[in-house]
Amino acid sequence: MQKKEIPNRRPCVTTDVGEGLAVTVSFHPDTGDAVEVFMTGRGKASDNPMQDALYNMGVKASELMQMDDSVGESSQVQAE
Repeated sequence: MQKKEIPNRRPCVTTDVGEGLAVTVSFHPDTGDAVEVFMTGRGKASDNPMQDALYNMGVKASELMQMDDSVGESSQVQAE
């Protein structure tokens, strides 16, 4: 799978989800597809292990959104 080309500047929306947490989603300006997600919490990154977890989840979600094809079978989570 190849990564989609996305422009450096993209429109985005940030939503406060409560408890000091926020989610920002950026969109491809031509297609309107979500291409990147950032999740942030309160506190300094060095002070809060949750910041690392939120960052890593955002990076993985962004990578999945930027793939040309749907997620491969090896990466899919099966619901039971």
